[in-house]
Amino acid sequence: MKQLKWREIVFNTCIALNGLLLFLVLFDHYLQIPAFLQVAGRAHPLVLHFPIVLLLGTFLFELSLRSPRQATLRPVADGLLLAASFTTVIAALMGLILSKEPGYDPAVISAHKWMGVLCAFISMLWYSFRNRIRRHSSTVITTGLLSTAVLLIAGHKGATITHGNNFLLSPVLSVNKGPDIPLEAAIVYTHLVQPILENKCMGCHNSGKAKGELVMETTKLLLKGGKNGKLWDTAAADLGLLMQRIHLPLESKEHMPPKGKPQLTEDEARILYLWIKGGSDFTKKVTDLPAGDSLRMLAATFFKSGENEVYDFKAADEQLIAGLNTAYRVVTPLATGSPALAVNFYGSSRFQPEQLKELEKIKDNIVSLQLAKMPVTDADLQTIGTFSNLRTLNLAFTAIKGEGLRHLVRLQHLKQLSLSGTGVRPEQLYVLAPLQQLRSVQIWNTAFTENDLGPLKKKFPKTGFDIGYKGDTVIAKLSTPVIKAEQRIFNSTLALEIKNPVKGAVTRYTLDGSEPDSLTSPIYSGPVTINKASAIKARSYLPGWITSDLTKETFYKSSIRPDSIRLVTLPEKEYQARAREGKALIDLQLGKENFGTKEWVGYKEAPFEALLFFKQPVSIRSVTFSSLVSIDSYVLPARELQVWGGPSAQSLKLLGHSNPAQPAAPAPAYTTGYECSFPAQTVHVIKLIAKPVNRLPTWHRGKGEKGWVFLDELLFN
Repeated sequence: MKQLKWREIVFNTCIALNGLLLFLVLFDHYLQIPAFLQVAGRAHPLVLHFPIVLLLGTFLFELSLRSPRQATLRPVADGLLLAASFTTVIAALMGLILSKEPGYDPAVISAHKWMGVLCAFISMLWYSFRNRIRRHSSTVITTGLLSTAVLLIAGHKGATITHGNNFLLSPVLSVNKGPDIPLEAAIVYTHLVQPILENKCMGCHNSGKAKGELVMETTKLLLKGGKNGKLWDTAAADLGLLMQRIHLPLESKEHMPPKGKPQLTEDEARILYLWIKGGSDFTKKVTDLPAGDSLRMLAATFFKSGENEVYDFKAADEQLIAGLNTAYRVVTPLATGSPALAVNFYGSSRFQPEQLKELEKIKDNIVSLQLAKMPVTDADLQTIGTFSNLRTLNLAFTAIKGEGLRHLVRLQHLKQLSLSGTGVRPEQLYVLAPLQQLRSVQIWNTAFTENDLGPLKKKFPKTGFDIGYKGDTVIAKLSTPVIKAEQRIFNSTLALEIKNPVKGAVTRYTLDGSEPDSLTSPIYSGPVTINKASAIKARSYLPGWITSDLTKETFYKSSIRPDSIRLVTLPEKEYQARAREGKALIDLQLGKENFGTKEWVGYKEAPFEALLFFKQPVSIRSVTFSSLVSIDSYVLPARELQVWGGPSAQSLKLLGHSNPAQPAAPAPAYTTGYECSFPAQTVHVIKLIAKPVNRLPTWHRGKGEKGWVFLDELLFN
């Protein structure tokens, strides 16, 4: 009985949730999601696997209940179906919440959303009419196939939003298998750059899911960029936003692709860098690049040349080739019927020098030898030097130091040589000068520098040398440090934290309003405690990086709080906030640069005047008027501030006054505090006056008109 009661509760909950789902999806254009619900929405990818498994499992289980002997299993099937119904509607609700986050195109996401709703309703109705459906095999099959079809469509649409078009079907679509084209027909963008963007970027930057308002599906949209601007700038030291984000630390929030997503390989990052550096041409062919161009040399490793090379040596015995193939060494013909062989080694822990010597049986047939990341030493080059017909040799990231390069002089047909990531030194390459066919040498991640290329070009006039692009040498701009504190107004002391996501960055700060520099300003090493109003400014520095932008924040001290306030003059009607009570001015809530929010009160025709009352006498020596300055909106500092005080509202005397400095030129909007200090006085009542400027200055576009004064907080010390 308890089990039946719980099932009834869960089913009634499903009905209520489906009703809520239908209501929300019909009126979702009015839907505003609070931050705490966004967390639930982002759990949608985690939860959606449950209804998928449960619905498909239920269908298969229902098909097995056709014999009378298995009727006893129907309660299990009921439980599965109810669980499927409950998890489906939960997943649909989470997906609806997630769809309200920025970056999703409502038109593209619509089909996925409605398929999710349909899944929820089908599973609920299936449970409701399960006994009737079970009477006939045809209705079970129809219902199961319908739910499966809707589920697959919803999944396909969801995958399209997350991973781009045709994500589900791309493995079986011939159009997505990639063109098998020769080097001579390859286009740099189409066949090198675009596949990288499709595989590593478009999952988050497509027409259905445009994070940062960036869509990368067409060349036009690529050139447009996103909300942070254009993707690349060949005049910038770091080549712009794309390369900057790629080379940020993986832990950085702005690193792309995000942590947890497939990252770019070193070759992929180099391709993007070289393409952008070379002018980011969308139509240029690989063969249009100069013979020694680094991008062309890199492309040669991805595409086979269409040039028909004639091999005048005899084919090796097929049984001999088969006997040389192992799990860690693969020997294959270069093409069907060709005597030329390609040899690839795998598994560095299994490599032995004897495995190279075994290849001497077919040494005249080997034209390509791939030994990247194998523990090959200079001694092994003596064996490799006997492979007289070798055209391509990959020794990248092996243990060679360069002493054995002299053994390669016998390879007169050698065209491509990779020594990247090895200990070879520039002067050691000169021994290979007699190789007249050598066209490409890759030496990135080595001791070679730009200065070494000049002498090499003289020794090898027909050879291109690629020293590559090292991510750790990128001149990227540091992220702006973030200042954190519990509040901006404090009573006694306040601890401030400054954080920068870039590991190793040094952050320097000031508390006196001056600009921090990289030499004399204090280095942030832990929380900074302040006991008075302070304007903190901070910048981050790191050798090899562009200095971060300046971040600044103002914190105010208010050690005395009035018990009540009465406005003598009311603000202008459109900017009264909670003005009739004046609570906005003593609630310890600071406003931002938007004067239309409830924190601000605005005065223009009359000066601001207010009385503030204290139940017990207090000693006061300063008052700070927290103000807005928005020059373009005619909002300027008050021309005069006055503080009056005394034992009662009828017996006040002037305690102090000040004339805030007026701006001399247009500037962006900002908030600041103007302090009026005076000798300490014991009072029961304070009267404050802030007078707006009578005439805007001659340089202002509204010259001669009255200015505004905007206040959001009054602070007492």
